[in-house]
Amino acid sequence: MKFYAHSVQGKPKSEWQGLEEHLTPPQSSPCQGEVGGVAARKFADEFGSGDWAYLAGLWHDI
Repeated sequence: MKFYAHSVQGKPKSEWQGLEEHLTPPQSSPCQGEVGGVAARKFADEFGSGDWAYLAGLWHDI
């Protein structure tokens, strides 16, 4: 089963953004290809909020 992060009413599913694609930063990102929560944790660890950032990265579309 495929899950979607973003959809557009009236557009076919082939044009919707899949959840995995949405949560994976582009290769140009400093967190190249890491899933959203892991990428967010890397940035927030520097100021002691890695765990919170990890959860926010996973839940940001709920």
